[in-house]
Amino acid sequence: MSENAFIKFKSLFIIVGITVLFALSLYFAGVFKKPVQPAQAPNSLQNNGSVTSTEPSTSQSPGTPASTSSAAQLVPPIDNWQARITKKPFGIYITPQNSPVQPERFTGYHTGVDFETFTDEQNTDVPIYAIYSGKLLTKRTATGYGGITVLACKLDGEDITIIYGHLRLSSISASVGQELKAGDKLGVLGTGYSAETDGERKHLHLGIHKGTAINILGYVQNTAELQNWIDITKYLK
Repeated sequence: MSENAFIKFKSLFIIVGITVLFALSLYFAGVFKKPVQPAQAPNSLQNNGSVTSTEPSTSQSPGTPASTSSAAQLVPPIDNWQARITKKPFGIYITPQNSPVQPERFTGYHTGVDFETFTDEQNTDVPIYAIYSGKLLTKRTATGYGGITVLACKLDGEDITIIYGHLRLSSISASVGQELKAGDKLGVLGTGYSAETDGERKHLHLGIHKGTAINILGYVQNTAELQNWIDITKYLK
């Protein structure tokens, strides 16, 4: 072998050696290693093989209220409610002289809303519904009302009691202590000018009192007391 050929061979040998050493260094450094796939979490595959999240779901089933205490869950207490508030809205100051209902025996600020009945409903049953989910606290007769029922509920997390007045007591089938859902039928209105309504016209008086105490007053004597009551029409839609 000539000297020039030997020099070329030696140079080529050195280049090949350096290349091999460089490739080996890259291999051991992990450059050419196949990435390891992460193991799937237990139960992360459905029967059809699709991957699902292992995080707990925060969504609710269709039709499940976001919150049982939310005002958004309110149900009107009577059909066609808007057209029925014609005589005694919330907070009106009533006296025997200025009352739209004659004769009048009460004086004070109206703590609830009166939903009137129509002419063709005087001899028919008019159903009344629970506006919120809650527990039935009492059902009995009371002066000025005839039959009443009171439910304990929550409005946006705050305790309230809801008074339904002038109901036919015998039509209220739920038992005291029973949980009712918004929209459940409570009963029907009592017959006008009878013992079922304590001599009052046929209508629904609905009052909402703040707190857990049962307070069925239909009127209070000053605006400070009226602050303990809620106007249902602010929430009806």
